Amino acid sequence: MNKAITRMIGAALALGMGLAAATADARAQEMDEATAKMNAKSFFSGTPRIKEKLPEQKGWLQMPTPPKKKIEKHKFMPPLSAEAKMNFMQSMMYYNPFSLKDMINFMAAKKKAAEGLSFDEVVESLKTKGNELNMRFVGVSAPWRIIREIYDKDYPRVEIYSFCDLETLARILEYSPEFIVFIPCKIAVMEDRDGAIWLVTLDWDIRWMDTAPNPNRISEDLRKRAMSVRERLEKIMEAAATGDF
Repeated sequence: MNKAITRMIGAALALGMGLAAATADARAQEMDEATAKMNAKSFFSGTPRIKEKLPEQKGWLQMPTPPKKKIEKHKFMPPLSAEAKMNFMQSMMYYNPFSLKDMINFMAAKKKAAEGLSFDEVVESLKTKGNELNMRFVGVSAPWRIIREIYDKDYPRVEIYSFCDLETLARILEYSPEFIVFIPCKIAVMEDRDGAIWLVTLDWDIRWMDTAPNPNRISEDLRKRAMSVRERLEKIMEAAATGDF
């Protein structure tokens, strides 16, 4: 009798686990299909950005936040300990389904250059459009030359170009001196393993913070400037990817 009950429980558990796995697979497929539909509306696919500000949302779970504070220009915040960062990130990653490669892909905005364009033509378009849109070219790094000497003589060509809207830079650093780690804006031009040319930049969008409960928000003027920089980076990449000189 006990063996029969044990077998029944085992079968029930196996069935439950199978149903759970099937449900998880179905949900994963639904998420993939939904993401594919969203990709067509991606800002970096060339469609206009969403102009309206998302409404503030309040769910059933309310996270405690610090009170609103007065922002003092050019004032650094106290540093966080390595232990505090580790505890925070590992707690957050516990619920993260992404691999490291997935997460890096999430933070990257990419455009593939049209066939027939040379690397140098893509770079020329990049610089021309940047100057036109008041994103000043401030430097370039070309690590591929040294990599070919010390590691792989056939390593793909990769160059990182830096651009900056100096007035927006000045205002952002007034608000958060720590933001210097993201500055200047960079667009990489890189060959892939098949010889195709890609343009890649960090994809950060200030609107991601629109629903955050923390009351210490940036000014509307700085928010618009940040959105403008992002929009201009997209236009620069689009011009370079299509050979628009």
